[in-house]
Amino acid sequence: MSKRLLPAALFAALPAVLIAGTPGAALPVPGDYKAIGDTKTVALDPARSYLIVQTSSASSMYSFPIAFIRRPDKADIDDYLARRKAALDKAHAKWTGKHASWVKQAADWDKLPKQDRAGQPRPAEPVEPTDLNLAFPAIEQEGIVIIGPFNRFAKANGRSTFLHAVPPGRYAFYGPINIAAAAFGTCMCMGSIEFEVKPGQIVNGGMMTINFMAERAKAKAEGRPVPKTETDLPPDMNTISWEVPVAGYAVDPRLSAYTIVPAELHATGRIPNYYGLMIDRLTAIPGVLDYDRDRIIDVKAKPAG
Repeated sequence: MSKRLLPAALFAALPAVLIAGTPGAALPVPGDYKAIGDTKTVALDPARSYLIVQTSSASSMYSFPIAFIRRPDKADIDDYLARRKAALDKAHAKWTGKHASWVKQAADWDKLPKQDRAGQPRPAEPVEPTDLNLAFPAIEQEGIVIIGPFNRFAKANGRSTFLHAVPPGRYAFYGPINIAAAAFGTCMCMGSIEFEVKPGQIVNGGMMTINFMAERAKAKAEGRPVPKTETDLPPDMNTISWEVPVAGYAVDPRLSAYTIVPAELHATGRIPNYYGLMIDRLTAIPGVLDYDRDRIIDVKAKPAG
């Protein structure tokens, strides 16, 4: 059974290495991702992959972008490692020159009489850049895909629909997060879902609901007390829920000529909180995602042996 954890408890449960991220990561190259807007007719390229994501009408009131992380493949990793090495080589070359200057400055300071050193601290040795301390975005930060809240494809039946051309790959839901300027939102760091978008597929990823807004609307309609904060949500409900897509669901009449594949959702492990945001985890999804205290349970995983 899932139990909602408050942000402070979640931070305490998260290893420190996952909290210390690198801000200001580059967003995806514009040509790699394309939003399909609300036009009268739609012509999709059969050679490209597309991702459909929906939000409930209550969630759209927040106008949050929906962030996914595209898991890097071998080609991505090879390219990343090459660029990282080049950056490290460049940083080390600069350090070499600075260190040589420091050696001379430190030697000169050591020769000063004690009385002449007053108010002149010994020059600090520059830190040698290494692979561990290099200021370089993590590879998954470079694969962050932002969907919405602009360029909406459709709005109907209490849902906002977004349609994006995306590179094929495996996508993990990162949360309702805006990282374009000052990062804000909530990271699904402690439990989320992921799914695959294969080449040439149009994949329906499902629907995100921001539960606080949805529960407020529901309470008003039923004439009962309205939740005042997220702590008033039911104990088995976290801030965000995800609806599993179903086969044959008619997303929009303009897509009736295309084959839409429902995403095969799987639980994903903890995700680094690269931007120091509030953190939470998706509400448990029957048949997909569950929790045992702070342990993530992949319901679809086959038992060992």
